Amino acid sequence: MTTEPRQKGFIGHAATYAVGNIARRLVGFVMLPIYTRFLTPADYGVIGLLTFALALSEPIFGARLARAIPKFYFEAADAHGRRTVIWGAIGLTGVVSAASMVLLMLFRGLGSQLLFGDHKYALALGLFSVNLLAQPIETTGMMYVRLKERSRLFLGISMTKLLLQVALNLLLVVYWKEGVVGAVLSGIIASVAIGVGLVGYVAVQETPAFDRHTTWGMVQFCAPLWLAGLAGLYIGSSGAMYLRIFDSLSDVGRLELAIKFATVVSALIWMPFFQHWEPISYRIYKEPDAPRKFQVAFVGIATLMFVAGLAISIFAQPVTRLMAAKSFYPAAAIVPVLTLAFILNSLRSFFNFSFLVTGHTKVQSYCLNVPAIIITVAYVVLIPLFALQGAAVAFCGTFLASFIHTRRISRRYYDPGYNVLPIWNFSLIGAVAYLCSNVLLRTSNLGIDLLIKSFVLLAASGLMGLVGIRAIREAHATAFDALPWPLSRLGQIAWIGRGAP
Repeated sequence: MTTEPRQKGFIGHAATYAVGNIARRLVGFVMLPIYTRFLTPADYGVIGLLTFALALSEPIFGARLARAIPKFYFEAADAHGRRTVIWGAIGLTGVVSAASMVLLMLFRGLGSQLLFGDHKYALALGLFSVNLLAQPIETTGMMYVRLKERSRLFLGISMTKLLLQVALNLLLVVYWKEGVVGAVLSGIIASVAIGVGLVGYVAVQETPAFDRHTTWGMVQFCAPLWLAGLAGLYIGSSGAMYLRIFDSLSDVGRLELAIKFATVVSALIWMPFFQHWEPISYRIYKEPDAPRKFQVAFVGIATLMFVAGLAISIFAQPVTRLMAAKSFYPAAAIVPVLTLAFILNSLRSFFNFSFLVTGHTKVQSYCLNVPAIIITVAYVVLIPLFALQGAAVAFCGTFLASFIHTRRISRRYYDPGYNVLPIWNFSLIGAVAYLCSNVLLRTSNLGIDLLIKSFVLLAASGLMGLVGIRAIREAHATAFDALPWPLSRLGQIAWIGRGAP
C-alpha cells in the first residue's frame, strides 16, 4: 500500500485538513435552506438539546482516550508499544461507550422528560444515543489517521461522510419528511459507517495489541480531562437548556443556527491547524527554540481566526436572510458575540498544553470549574431578562473569563511567553469594524450595503494583518523572514511605523 509522503510540510497538511473540515462541516450549510424550511425553530432546538445531552454524557460515560493518544504514542519505545496505545484506546472506548449507549436507550423516556419536559422525543433521544458509541470510535480512528500524517486520507473520509449525510438528509428529511427523527438518523448512519470503516482500517495497518498498564496509564491521564471536558461542554452547550427552561424551544433553535455560523472559524481554520499542531507540539516542546515557535503559532493562527471571524460577523445577517426562513432571522444578531467566544475558547488550548505536557491534567479541570459557576449564574440572571441576547452575552463573557484565568494559571507550569496584546487589538478593531458596517453605515440597498461591508472588512483585515505580522517579527525574526514577500514587506512597514530600527 502506498503511503503519503511523511515529508509533507506543515502548511500542506493543514491545508488538506482544512478542506477535510470544510467537507465535514459543509453538510450543515448545504442543508440549511432545507432544515429551516422543513424543520421549525422548535425542531431545530430539539436537535440542539439532543447534541447538548450527548456532549454532557460523553465525558462521563464515553471513556474517551483520544486526548491521551498523542502523548503516549510518541513516548512509546517501539512499534508494539504504539499499537497498544491505539488499540487500548479503541477497545476501552468501545466497551464503555456501548454499555452507556444501551443504558441511555433503556431510560430514553425519563431522559426525554428531563430534557424536554415531554415524553414525545423519547424515540429521537434513544436513536441519538447511538452516537455515544459511534462518535468516540470515529474520533479515535481519525486521531490515528492524523498521527500518521495521512491528511489526504482524512480528506477522503471527510468527503465520504459529507456525501453520505447529504444523501441521507435528502431522503429522510425532504423526501420521507421524517423531521427530527430523520435528521437524527442521517447523522447516526453516517457516523456508524465511518466508525466501522476506520476500525477496519486501523486493523489492517496495525496488528491488535493490548497492554493493561498502558491503557490504565491513559485512563489516569484522561480522567481529570473527562471532568474538564464535562465542565467545558457544560459551559459551551448549556445555553440551550437554560433557554428551553426560561424562554422557548424556538429560541434554542435560533441559538443553534447562530452557533453554526459562529463555529465556522473554529471548524475551517482552528481545527485544521490544531489537528496537525496537537501531535507535533509535543515534539516542538523539546526543541531549544520551542517558546518562540509556540508564540509564532499563537499569533499567526489568532490573526487568521479574527479576520475570518470578522467576515462571518459582518455578513451573517445577509447570509441568514438568503438561506434561512424568516423565523430564524434574529439569530444573526448574536453571531458576532458568539464568534468571539469560540475564537477565545480555541486559543485557550495553547494554555491547556502547559497542563498536558507537564502531566498536571487535574489543574486543567480546576480551570473550568469557576467558569462553569459563572455561566450558570449569568444564564439564570440574563436569559429571563434578555432571552436570546442574554444567552449570547453570558456565553461570551464566560469564555473571556476562562481565557484570562487559564492563561494566568498555566504560566506556573510552562510559559513560552505568549503575547496576548494582539488579541485585544484584534477584538477592538473587529468591534469598530462591525459597528461601522452593520450599524453606522448600514443601508437598505443590498448592493451598496454589501460593498460597504466588503470595504470595511478589507480595511479592518489589513489592520489586523499588520498587528499580527509585527507580533510575529517580535517573537521570531527567522519565522518573520520566512513569510511570503508581501507579508514580510507589510511587517517591515509596520515595524518602521512603530519607530523600530
